[in-house]
Amino acid sequence: MLAVFFFHNARFFDILGWHIKNAEQSMMVTLFIVLLALWTMPLFFLLSGVGSWYALKTRSSGQYLLDRVKRLLIPLYTVGAFVLLPPQLYWELVTQRAWTDSFWTSYPLYFRRTLNLSPSPMFGSFWPGHLWFLKYLFLLSLFTLPLLLYLKSESGQRLIERLACWSEFRGGIFLFLIPLALARICLRGFFGGEHTWADLTEYAVFFVIGYLIPTNKRFTEGFKRHGWVCLVLGIAGFGGVSFMSIELRYSPLAGESFSWIYLLFQIVWSIASWSWVVFVLAVGAKHLNFNSKVLAYANEAVLPFYILHQTIILLAGWYVIPARMSIPLKYLIISTSSFVVIMALYELFIKRINAVRFIFGMRL
Repeated sequence: MLAVFFFHNARFFDILGWHIKNAEQSMMVTLFIVLLALWTMPLFFLLSGVGSWYALKTRSSGQYLLDRVKRLLIPLYTVGAFVLLPPQLYWELVTQRAWTDSFWTSYPLYFRRTLNLSPSPMFGSFWPGHLWFLKYLFLLSLFTLPLLLYLKSESGQRLIERLACWSEFRGGIFLFLIPLALARICLRGFFGGEHTWADLTEYAVFFVIGYLIPTNKRFTEGFKRHGWVCLVLGIAGFGGVSFMSIELRYSPLAGESFSWIYLLFQIVWSIASWSWVVFVLAVGAKHLNFNSKVLAYANEAVLPFYILHQTIILLAGWYVIPARMSIPLKYLIISTSSFVVIMALYELFIKRINAVRFIFGMRL
């Protein structure tokens, strides 16, 4: 979550589009953005799959889905849609579309013009901002449930056993690259842009892989054995993706026919993304396998933190970005102030009031 937080604090300063942009932009920051984009959201969905395995150990299918409604859809369609997302759209209208009216004039516009009725994963949602993750995770919890239940059956357990055996061999964990690369190669050419069926399918693969990991400790052992190899592959893949994007000016979001560079980009991205995820998991398995009061506190706070973070970051940036300061100083001010505000809201307001806990997806 902190990686995503630092990622969004840097979005003011890269060369890519975002809600609010700094006048001066940095290629180094853009490379930082690409590096984090390779693994942060894939890791989020993989860890969500891990959580689903534990959830289905103690819950029925109905209880599992009801819990996902409470944890994901209620925050999205309450505090998200009515409080946190309309300001994001307003700041984008002002900075990119020459909007001159007040925020309160734009507020009803958010509901009139942003409801998505196209056949996409965001169908039936208002403009989602950063909360697309909540909708995606709910859809994945719903769509993959038959597969997750099958994997709990005897035949499913035999399949998991075979996969775990393959993971014991040198290079065995790279078998997971096959569905990841196929998902990108087969779908990215048909769905340009963000928040598409191609995105959902790729994240579904990470989600199911995450579900498999706690079923057999040989998966984790495989990650640990390949950690440093994956670091090398991740760095090389990051270099390849950066070269194609910057030097060859290839845009992976444009949507195109199946050209050689399209095929190469999807393969290199898949290798880099999976390698970074495995490296992070390997480091975590070796050095972060413990419990503490800080970890318990952070585990409870992470969902409200995610729900709040982008709107608070944009609020800080709205006032800091116009100032005449260097990029590092602006980044420091925005990230520090937004972190303090988020944690103050959580500690003083969200954590202590049951009604507020409920709309932020927290357990009562």
